[in-house]
Amino acid sequence: MNRHVLAVAAIMSTAVAIPVAAHHSAAMFDFRKPVTTTGTVKAIKVLNPHTHMLLSIKDAKGTRDWDFEGHSASNFFRAGYVRDSVKVGDKISITYAPMHDGTDGGYIVAFTTAGGAKVGFSPPGT
Repeated sequence: MNRHVLAVAAIMSTAVAIPVAAHHSAAMFDFRKPVTTTGTVKAIKVLNPHTHMLLSIKDAKGTRDWDFEGHSASNFFRAGYVRDSVKVGDKISITYAPMHDGTDGGYIVAFTTAGGAKVGFSPPGT
């Protein structure tokens, strides 16, 4: 009987630990130095656990596709996002926390849709 209880307890503790280990932090983003730029939407996925926007951005280095990570879908809607307010081909303004290592992309802090609607978020952990 005790072995059976121990086996079940071991399985349950492993099942609980796996989702915790799978979640990552936002430490790779520099929230102290937000950057604002404009780009053309190539893809948007408002999903859980994290939303992603792929934007084509033109800067001094040329035109490249940048991937931006954001809050969950529910946080997007609470922040003012309306389904289909951002579509492929739209030119939007985005404020983001850049990657610490300087690579293209970042964490979405706020954005303004092509129609002028503003959507803004608090940084993770606030």
